[in-house]
Parts: sequence; C-alpha cells; structure tokens
Amino acid sequence: MPINSVKRGVQLGDHLFEDSILRSSILYGGNEHWSVDLPTVLSILERIAAGEADAREMRDELLRATKWDSGCCSDCDLAVSHFPKARHRHEESLRQWEEEQQLRDLANLPYVLNKGKIHTSSCRRPPRPAPPMFPEDLHTFAVLMEGYGGNLEQVFDHIADQASGGASQISSAEVTAMMARDGAAAVKSRLCGACKPRLPALDSTAPQGQPACWEWVLPSDIDAVATPGVTPATVNVLPHERNAYAKLERWHDGRCAVCGQSHAVSRLVRNHDHPSGLIRGLLCSSCNTAEGRTDSLLFNNYRHRPPSVILGIEVLYLPAGFQPGTHHLGVSAR
Repeated sequence: MPINSVKRGVQLGDHLFEDSILRSSILYGGNEHWSVDLPTVLSILERIAAGEADAREMRDELLRATKWDSGCCSDCDLAVSHFPKARHRHEESLRQWEEEQQLRDLANLPYVLNKGKIHTSSCRRPPRPAPPMFPEDLHTFAVLMEGYGGNLEQVFDHIADQASGGASQISSAEVTAMMARDGAAAVKSRLCGACKPRLPALDSTAPQGQPACWEWVLPSDIDAVATPGVTPATVNVLPHERNAYAKLERWHDGRCAVCGQSHAVSRLVRNHDHPSGLIRGLLCSSCNTAEGRTDSLLFNNYRHRPPSVILGIEVLYLPAGFQPGTHHLGVSAR
C-alpha cells in the first residue's frame, strides 16, 4: 500500500500549523486515505475547545489542505513542473530524429539489430525503427519519473529504449566491427534463423580489427619522464621499472588501448600476458573482461602488438599489495 508523507504548513483559519505532516495512502481499489499527525490534531481540538475556531471551518480547511496541487496525486505534484520542459525536449529530439531518418541511406543499412539479434532489412520479424513516444498525460510521466527517482535523463533513456523494441538499422561496417571484437562465431549465433542474413567478409587487415592504440601518436619526448616516487599507481611496481610504467601511463593518457575511450587512470586495468607476467597495456574493465574471453581479430591484434611492444618496455605485473623486498611474486623461480 503506497504511502506518501508530505510535511508542509497547513493554514487553518487564521492559524498556520508550520510543521504539520499529512500522509496519504492508496487503499485497495484506488481510494485515497489521508491522516494528519497527532500534535496538529491536538492543537486543532484545543483551539476549538477554547472557542478560537469553528469545527466545521477546521474540517473544510483540512480537506482543502489534502488536495494535491496538480489535482491528481503526489507523484504528479512532483512532476508537474518538469512536464512542459520534458515535452518540449521530446519535441526537439523528435524533429532531430525525423531529420536524421531523411538523411539515412537505407541502401547502406542492410541489417536490423533488435534485442541482440541481427536480421536483414527485409525481415518481417523485428519492428521497424520508430521515434520514441512521450507519455500522453502527466500521470503516466509522473509514474515514470518516480520509478527513476526523479532522474529526467534516465526517463529519456527509458523512452528511447522502448522505441520499437530498440530496433535499429545498421551498416555492414557495424556488423564487421561486431565480428572483429566478439569473433565471427559469436556473431553467427545472433543471426535470425528466419531471414538468415549473410555476414560481410572480415580479413586480417580490417580497420575494425585494429586496437585504438595503433593510431596513437608517439610523442618525441616520450622518454623524458622523470622516475616517479612511490604513488598509489606505482606501489606494486618494481623500483627499476617505475620509469617504464610512468612512460606507459603517460602515453595512455587515461585511454583504453583497445576501444580508445577515456577513463580516470585509476579505473583502467593493467592487462597482462599470463605466461610471461608482463603488462601489455591499460584497458577499461569492459575490454579487459572481453580480452580474457574472446579470441577475435581485434584482441588477437592487440595481443600481438600491445602498448608495451610499441613503446619497447617491460613491466612485470605484480599482485596487489606487493612491496619490493617481501619476495612474494607468486611465481616460482626458474
């Protein structure tokens, strides 16, 4: 049974109860029930007993206090100020969507992606891409806002996701990028069994199979890196390798070596080669997880020529909390 507590001043006659707490609850069947806190009730009774207020007037004032400003419910009261702005924003995004659709070259978008499945553009199974639909009334919008804690950005993300079940028309290059990242076998498992789309060709030199770090410019002063002191980033790096690791971090500049997306340095993961124990480069958590599970063109290219190879450095990957001199590398000496 939903309960809403509203703390607000209640004007009863010529007296303002500034700390009154009104509670509404929706009973089974949709009926709304109101209650007021005991101190307010006692104050009302005392004023009536003293002849300072009329009981019927107090009753009418209480009934007026329980009327929602929106005329509907507490959720609508909270959302009503956002509704016009949100509707205007949706109208702007709708115009933009229609302009983008007119500019799209459908001949170069032979696939439809829907809920992870890949179809041909002529397949009848998935819904056609359509603009997101805005809630028709204030109450529907209010319930949606309440479900996302009042976060308008998340509301619009939800609306966009619901458009045509999330169907989108995609190009051969986008499918090729999926194959390069996830592997051809994984992409084949996502093909629609009814329309049986054919996958584009993927060769070892496909641009989509090249990690982002291959395009990074190597600064002429990359070697001019002072040996850093012990920091949270270098505490588990051997002293004689800290200069090399500082060079690696400087070149990455917060970027993931595979996807190229920027992150806080502290959120990048030290990806390493397990047989040798040497760090390859810094990856975002998503790419690092995929690297350990995927034998695809993109990750094979990354393993063959990672940042450490490009920079010509070797830095041993040490367990978290390692302190030089404690002799707990976790590998047997050979």
